Amino acid sequence: MIEPHVHIAYAPRGAGVLCAACWSAQGENVYGWFTGARAYEHPASFFMLERYYSTRETICYRSAEIDIHGQWLTMSTHGESPIDKHSPVPESLCHELERMQDVFVREWLFHRDDPAHAEEAAVLTARELPAIGLNIRPKKLNKLQTDSPVWTYTSTGADLQVIVFLSRRWLLDYTLE
Repeated sequence: MIEPHVHIAYAPRGAGVLCAACWSAQGENVYGWFTGARAYEHPASFFMLERYYSTRETICYRSAEIDIHGQWLTMSTHGESPIDKHSPVPESLCHELERMQDVFVREWLFHRDDPAHAEEAAVLTARELPAIGLNIRPKKLNKLQTDSPVWTYTSTGADLQVIVFLSRRWLLDYTLE
């Protein structure tokens, strides 16, 4: 996989991390991972957009849990339903997708209850920013565009239509129109 694209949405006076997603295209398909706010929880899933860059209808899949090899669901604007097979991601890409997700999380995010990140949580609190379940690393705050109530970062060249497409289907509270 090539260098992944990234989109972060952060509410500094509210829920904190609304959306954190990384993805990469392979031919006509898009593979990635997302997490973010859903009420007071922070669900996370791998995803696949089958035939996204084609003229055929796109099929949107997400892992039911954070396990790329476990149960997967199709997502539509009408809801979700389980698929008969496990991961629709080709086995040859599973390890790379897991690696991409791991690097992204280590670079951008931390969980408040992780003792190794108590200092980072203290930095957020000192800046009067939320230190809740899922947080953006303080060293990344300067990357965010802060000219609106929701601060965002999108990597250069990222196709934000991927996030628009997902946000009409995913379980997160965040939408991008």
